[in-house]
Amino acid sequence: MSLLSVIFALIAESFISSLSELRRFDLFYRYVSWLRAKLPIFSFQNGSVTLVIIFAGVLFAVWLISAILGNVLGLLGFLFGIAVLIFTIGPRDLEEDVQNINTALENNDFEGANFHASYLANRTIAEPPMQLVQTIKEEILLQANIRMLGVFFWFILLGPVGAVLFRLSCLLKENQHDETNEFADACRDLYKIVNWIPARICVLSYAVAGNFVDTMSYWHGLSDLWLRDSEEFIIVSGIGALRYEQRIDRDDHESDEPDTAGIQHTLSLVKRAVIVWVVLLGLLTVTGWLV
Repeated sequence: MSLLSVIFALIAESFISSLSELRRFDLFYRYVSWLRAKLPIFSFQNGSVTLVIIFAGVLFAVWLISAILGNVLGLLGFLFGIAVLIFTIGPRDLEEDVQNINTALENNDFEGANFHASYLANRTIAEPPMQLVQTIKEEILLQANIRMLGVFFWFILLGPVGAVLFRLSCLLKENQHDETNEFADACRDLYKIVNWIPARICVLSYAVAGNFVDTMSYWHGLSDLWLRDSEEFIIVSGIGALRYEQRIDRDDHESDEPDTAGIQHTLSLVKRAVIVWVVLLGLLTVTGWLV
């Protein structure tokens, strides 16, 4: 069932262009603001306790709906899982975001490229063309994990509850990016926890989908698998996996031109990594490890 759910979600993401318009989390943000405003009345402080209470309500609701539908009719539970998975990947289409950036770069619209890059990364980016291209490559590698691979991992592990846990963790981490209070620190800590295993699997996927030897050449050692910062690990491993394509790009392009081909190579690596995930899921399903 996990394999079929992931396949259906990928098909929907590829062929239904309006999905990004449906993935709105304003209600969740309002719920967080309301709950944080109410909790001090009960002597709770903004921090880990607040975060646990916020997630407990949402995750319990998702679990309850999934359990009820599954008990009424297994097919309904399966369809609910697919719906949750489709809703929690993204929230925008990665390929579309990258295409907007490449179009701007090809038209020498560097202001527009920075705008679309900021949209891709969910943070303000204002860089010269050559540095901008490198930043875009790094963001593509990170966003593939945030938008898809991490969601897939937690869905496979915990079903709809896991997918919602990962997506909301990412949303709160981004929402609290500029904050310095205890609640923001708790959000960042939760993101690091839920992202730790998916990030390592993402790294290995890039290594298999790209150049394994070059990927490992960018590691400090095998200890990186458990010690290195997750986002940094994804970036350096992805760049290593692309090392062969980067050498070709340097031979084919002038050094003063934005490397749009390199951006496309990065996106292609991400697509191959997703295929690696699907193939792995298929093998685990066939051998009975997954249902």
